[in-house]
Amino acid sequence: MTQSENRLILSDFEKDALKEIINLAFGSASAGLADVMGMYVFLNVPVIEVMQPEEICKYIENEISLSKGLNVVEQYYIGKIRGMAYMVLSFENVDEILTILGLKEIQKVQSYSHDILAQETIIEIANIIIGACVSKIAEMLSDVVTYLPPRYIGSDYSLEAISKELFKPDSYVIILKTVFKFEGKEVNGYIFLVNTYDSIQWLKDSINKFIEAYI
Repeated sequence: MTQSENRLILSDFEKDALKEIINLAFGSASAGLADVMGMYVFLNVPVIEVMQPEEICKYIENEISLSKGLNVVEQYYIGKIRGMAYMVLSFENVDEILTILGLKEIQKVQSYSHDILAQETIIEIANIIIGACVSKIAEMLSDVVTYLPPRYIGSDYSLEAISKELFKPDSYVIILKTVFKFEGKEVNGYIFLVNTYDSIQWLKDSINKFIEAYI
């Protein structure tokens, strides 16, 4: 995609404004997550990129720095802004999360399968973090979103796994990437929000309305 095509979709000014909106939304989301999870979750300043659907998998692969395999959860969100969210955690981070939450002891006492316990825990964490982030972004842009249940897809993330109905060839998507970290813990993961081409015009209009309200 050329630089001129990029500007037609989302100008540099609109990208900067969207980044500020998301920062405000993440601040509110972090407070809510602390109440739900019992620990503070830091959400980094987002990176915003525009690309074609076939570039999504390679982009995510290049952005993450996880060594021993991936745990990936996907979740659709539907509103005026719509798309798919991915939470990515390494195998090492999942084990650490089970320890932090005291679930390792439960596993020993109840002879719970480690893999099943890990998957259920990851899905629940993804549901909480994705829901908090997307809902707060939507709220700030005067939208309401609904969600399909999150789905664990392990390390089998591929272009074939991306909905052809949601992301049409020869169109563009807006990807929001952030790194999250649990306070005082050596645990971090990634959230990618992939917004459909159909959302872009509404997103542009909403960003500009938000800006006008403060001018």
